[in-house]
Amino acid sequence: MERSLARLRLRTMHDARKLRHISTAEERAAREQPTVHPPSAETTTMSPYLWALLGMLVSATVFDAFNLAILSTVAPQIQRLYELNHTEWGFINLVIRIGAVVSFFVLMLADRFGRRPIITLTIFGYALFTGLTAYATNVYSFTLWQFCARIFLAAEFALALIIIGEEYPTRFRSFGISVLAGMGAFGTILSFLTARWVLTHYDWRTMYLLGLVPVVLVVLVRLGMRETRRFESLKDNGGVLQSWRDQLAALKIPFQRRYRARSLLVTLIWNCNHMVTSPAVTFWTIHAASNLGFSPQQYTVVVAGAYVVGFVVGAPLAGFLMNRIGRRLSCALYYFGAAIFIFALFMVPAPSVFLQTLLMSTCIVCFLGANSATSTYATELFPTEIRATGYSWTTNLFGRVTEIATPLLIGILADRIGIPLSVGIMAIGPVLGALLVLRYAPETRGKTLEQIAYELDRAALGKQR
Repeated sequence: MERSLARLRLRTMHDARKLRHISTAEERAAREQPTVHPPSAETTTMSPYLWALLGMLVSATVFDAFNLAILSTVAPQIQRLYELNHTEWGFINLVIRIGAVVSFFVLMLADRFGRRPIITLTIFGYALFTGLTAYATNVYSFTLWQFCARIFLAAEFALALIIIGEEYPTRFRSFGISVLAGMGAFGTILSFLTARWVLTHYDWRTMYLLGLVPVVLVVLVRLGMRETRRFESLKDNGGVLQSWRDQLAALKIPFQRRYRARSLLVTLIWNCNHMVTSPAVTFWTIHAASNLGFSPQQYTVVVAGAYVVGFVVGAPLAGFLMNRIGRRLSCALYYFGAAIFIFALFMVPAPSVFLQTLLMSTCIVCFLGANSATSTYATELFPTEIRATGYSWTTNLFGRVTEIATPLLIGILADRIGIPLSVGIMAIGPVLGALLVLRYAPETRGKTLEQIAYELDRAALGKQR
């Protein structure tokens, strides 16, 4: 009897191990299957609504860029008012830019509640905190309100890009993203031209009061914008996050093996990009005032003129090149150009408004192209169900490490070796980014978002095997 019971226990243990093995094998096989994404909600034509949608997003993005650029227009005045050296100003920039990282927590909500309600929230948020900056009583409150404004500014632009990526036909996707980047340049132009007059007749606080204007856009967006077709399709197929527990679980998905390579790629190239785009205008206005002897009227003309060129040439050219020669080569060329021209801008000491405008213009054209190509990759490489989450991890969180650290590092170096050489050293960033793109970035030109997701899934799973 005891021998029979022992044999029965051994057989039961063997069967249990076998079942566990089968279960594990089935789970592994399921993981290795490409994700079944919702049916494509692709459209092939530009409907009147899509043009109206572009108008709504452009309006929000123009004021986003306007408010973002105010900090650069008033930088010399803020430094003098609060008696800040370059290191202290670099630290303030660091704290403010951390707001863009915190935007991660706002942006990820779009994968649960939808794109439309969250972008409405961001427009209201950045307008409110920009306006509150006008009432700052000391450097601490100034930094706090700008930090809060930066949270919503970063989230708004990211959502605008995601909405364009999800709604626009494949052949118009890079065009739409480039238009948003170009209109961001227009917002910067508007900010510097406004500052040219405002700073002559009033003080820096008036610039921030003007940042309250976008509040009226909240009504327009709420009434005129629909939820994206791809998010609605995902919702209809039961793919939308239903609870906070699901939301937290979804945060891990971009780090799964199938997504890890693309998450790392987008994170690295954004950091390479921010090494020059982050300090360019903010430190150039200080450089122009202290080293070139430019007045506020002169340096605002240079920056505004450069952004006009970027708006007219840079953004349309970026969209054209991404459709003509592809995302990968376009991105690499713009990165190389950004490195060359940022170095020239800060290292050429000629106090000529014309020459500085020419150099700044070439920089802005390359920056807009680099930002457009990188933003295109950031929106295309993740499937709809985790697009906002993937974008927020790679672009708004880990992708902004150098955007935060570079101004502080330049500020510390500038007190020792000067602003020009400090910024010039950072030009190595886009060179490394271009090499990464040429070696590892996939070509996505002419493909729907569903095709891109399927092909990248297959490639990742093939490498796992």
